[in-house]
Amino acid sequence: MKLTETCRRSDRRSRLLKIAASGRSYTLALFMATLLTGCATLPPPGCVRLGPNSHFCLLPPTALPQVSAAHLVTIRRNGERQTFMGHLQIDDQALRLAASSLFGAGLFTITWDGHSVTSGPQEARVHPDLIVAMLELAIADPATLRPRLHNLALKLSHRGEQRNLYAGGRLVAHIVTGSQPLSAAHIVMTIPPAHMTLVLKPVSEPAP
Repeated sequence: MKLTETCRRSDRRSRLLKIAASGRSYTLALFMATLLTGCATLPPPGCVRLGPNSHFCLLPPTALPQVSAAHLVTIRRNGERQTFMGHLQIDDQALRLAASSLFGAGLFTITWDGHSVTSGPQEARVHPDLIVAMLELAIADPATLRPRLHNLALKLSHRGEQRNLYAGGRLVAHIVTGSQPLSAAHIVMTIPPAHMTLVLKPVSEPAP
């Protein structure tokens, strides 16, 4: 009886391990959505979850540097790459990001007016809140960012040209901004838990 029960337990553990292994890629694919939804209560309006117990409350457009710039945006993940054109416009009214294919076809638009984040078309598979959050974390003055971070720590290095965001001691994002003005900046954002890298290059530079 003991041997039979031991075998049953071993078989059960084996099945669980197989299920866990088969679900790893699915779990990783949903990581970006998990950052937003998490398993705890929803963050306050205007805030974006960056972990189960941490969130970032978006800065209003008036607190951001004003810019009108076009970048070539490349997303790398697990050996795959997606590239599109992104036009970023920030003024006192809103932050707007319009994305189009390399052939000029519109892909999606994202707008943050200080009250709500909207995006379209509806079928576009983007996480607009998270995209706005990552852009603000990359371009806003660190002194204005820190009061908006909840259970998150922002650390600067290399004369402020690199920004590391931690949640509970875990690196959530690594951002390299360089010293150029935003319109000419080459920005690299790495999200280690998702094995994802976003590269923004001015359109005058060659594609990555």
